Amino acid sequence: MQNLIGLLFSLLLVFICFVIAYPVSKKNPEIARKIVHIGAAHWYFIYAAFFTSPTPALIGLPVVAVFDGIMNITGRFGKALGQSNQKRNWGLVWYPVSIFLMILLGNFGIGGMTALGVGLLGMGWGDGLAAIIGMKFGKHRFDTKKSLEGSAAFFAAVTVIAFLFTHNIILSVVCGLTGAVFEFTTPFGLDNITVPLVLYVTVALWPKSAMLLGFALMACLAYKWNHLTASGVSGAFVLGVLCTWIFGIAGLVPLLLFFVSSNVIGKIRTHIQKEEGNFIEKKNGRRDLVQVLANGLMAALAAVVFAISDSCFRMNALIAADDAKEQLLIKLMFAAIVMFGAATAEAASDTWAGEIGRLSKKPPVSLKTGKAVSRGVSGGVTLLGYGGGLLGAAFIAVFWYVLFSGISGPMDRFMNKLPLGLLVITLSGFAGCILDSFLGAFFQALYIDADSGKYTEKKKSPSGKDNALISGIQWMDNDMVNLASNFFSAVIAFIAAMII
Repeated sequence: MQNLIGLLFSLLLVFICFVIAYPVSKKNPEIARKIVHIGAAHWYFIYAAFFTSPTPALIGLPVVAVFDGIMNITGRFGKALGQSNQKRNWGLVWYPVSIFLMILLGNFGIGGMTALGVGLLGMGWGDGLAAIIGMKFGKHRFDTKKSLEGSAAFFAAVTVIAFLFTHNIILSVVCGLTGAVFEFTTPFGLDNITVPLVLYVTVALWPKSAMLLGFALMACLAYKWNHLTASGVSGAFVLGVLCTWIFGIAGLVPLLLFFVSSNVIGKIRTHIQKEEGNFIEKKNGRRDLVQVLANGLMAALAAVVFAISDSCFRMNALIAADDAKEQLLIKLMFAAIVMFGAATAEAASDTWAGEIGRLSKKPPVSLKTGKAVSRGVSGGVTLLGYGGGLLGAAFIAVFWYVLFSGISGPMDRFMNKLPLGLLVITLSGFAGCILDSFLGAFFQALYIDADSGKYTEKKKSPSGKDNALISGIQWMDNDMVNLASNFFSAVIAFIAAMII
């Protein structure tokens, strides 16, 4: 009965919103839209007061979205609100979709009424006041036609609403900033999906949501500073979040150290020594998705292995204490964190070796022929480069040791093995670097550029001509070599950790 009353009040709320908005639409259609927008957000209180189950809402909201879509396509919204721009009216269609998704997340145990309140009322009042304040007082306009004053109003409204629900000032400010950024950057209409969901997730997953937002910001900065391509940003975000979600700060810092140190060393090297030689690299500058996966996939896999082992360990402790199984799971968890460290160490070792090795006064020597080759040619090595590779592996291993030493829980059982883990990570990471050079020399594809006659890893010349393969296997490019070397280091470290 309560659910039925809730449905009736829901219909009444929509009716009241349109009754109030209709006369306003004659003078200002945009204000009329925002009245509906703000009014519809208060459905939250009807849902909280009357609905005893999310099922009626999960069934009814898609129906409302379809009905709104039909109303918009047929132009009825335009007549009711005085707004002829159907693209803008689609925002009223996406609104019930976002509410549906938030309730669905809550039904799966992610978030709840507090997150729903912030997401729904935050979007309603934030977006509504942003438009009204922006139209009336907005003097500082952006290219998107939105104003600084409107964005400030959005931030203030969301911050206040978030604080009323959470009583957490830091979380509230984060919600205000995040909501304002997404409202500003999302195209018209679609912000009615992105903003409520972002606010909902921020509250539901706090404080881990701060990590998600931090990763998103770092990924965007990496793209802006030309360190990553768009696909590389996506890959780095997913892998980074996965590792940090499972390992916490111990998963975040090594990845950041690898990425930041590699770019810093690369910048320093290019400042000291300009590119020269008879070689054209296949990829330089920004890392794309394939390069990110080649260097980070095994680290992410290690995190997954740890999460599964940890879950089984906890389940075993709750159900029946099987000592043999417990010891095996503890070994698997230790092996997983060592595998994570080794995969990251190998990526750093290979990058440091390549960048530092180019500063060698002596030309690199090919492992295959024993003769000098151009700087940058895969399989060409120098003592300085190998020294840099060993230093890179040790650099990651030391931070791995410090970070994982501070984690309590099941890992307390193998704290005495962490020094051995540090040694395994350093050696296996450096071994992967050596294997990378070996594979590069004997198996990586090397071509002659059809235009310039230089050695290159590219299959085609700048003019589009096919380059001639002079050595190696055609499908074994630099990314495959990196992946194989990273896989080798991770697996060797995993096996060694299971034995010690």
